[in-house]
Amino acid sequence: MNSYQKEIQDLKKQFALTSQEAQGYFRIIQQRVAKEIAEVKKLNLLKGRFILECSTGQGKFTQGLLERLLNPNQTLYSIDSTPGLIKNIRLKIRKRNFKPEIADLWNLPFPDNSFDALISHYTLHSLRSKNKNFLKPFREMVRVLKPGALFIAMTFYYDKGKNLPAFYYHRLFQLSYQDKKINFLSLQKPGIYIDYLRMAGLKDIKTKIISYDSIKFPEELKQKIWNERLREEERSIKKIKSLKLRREVQEILKYFEDNPELKSQGIGPTVLLWGEKE
Repeated sequence: MNSYQKEIQDLKKQFALTSQEAQGYFRIIQQRVAKEIAEVKKLNLLKGRFILECSTGQGKFTQGLLERLLNPNQTLYSIDSTPGLIKNIRLKIRKRNFKPEIADLWNLPFPDNSFDALISHYTLHSLRSKNKNFLKPFREMVRVLKPGALFIAMTFYYDKGKNLPAFYYHRLFQLSYQDKKINFLSLQKPGIYIDYLRMAGLKDIKTKIISYDSIKFPEELKQKIWNERLREEERSIKKIKSLKLRREVQEILKYFEDNPELKSQGIGPTVLLWGEKE
């Protein structure tokens, strides 16, 4: 089984899709990644020889960086704290200028001033901690940048009630962790991320909203994916012990039930942030 076939199998299993639906959803994901890569390229943000990616996750964006943006003279160091994800990405991408590594954002295994640029793809909102010291990973990421180097991040856009489906879905995801006393930075208004980045040592921070309205997303496929996501979260949150958190779960699930139009939203907007190390 090649990597494409495995991607399709994984999507079929995760969202209970047919082969045709999984292939269609895979194309939508690829279009999203292509648009994000194009925005970074248009702004000419990834300059220099040594680039750090935090965190690689399933590796779709990582592949996009190597195939569409970086040249062979640039080396991409890609980290994730989950050993299985690093193992998978090593099998998926075999390039001389790609160096995946298991690492924790709270304690990066690199000297100060190591990288010419750093890019973080959908990582900021999912930062989690027992002591709520969320400034620590921001400082770590800035620490390993060279003076004047760029920090680039993408995360889900949420502000003044916009992108509510993503906000409530991620809240559901977080509740089972919160029951174990693990806190998330979670979806925030762009200004919150900017404040952390400034405190960590960035200057001249800019933002841009990326919209995916041009990507066609069949209604039936959207509904199917949303329903499966919610079912998966329902299963995981049955183990929650806190009555207060259980009530919040019920309220969120009822909100989705009472507002079916939420599941008609396609791909919500993303905020792109970038700034320079002082």
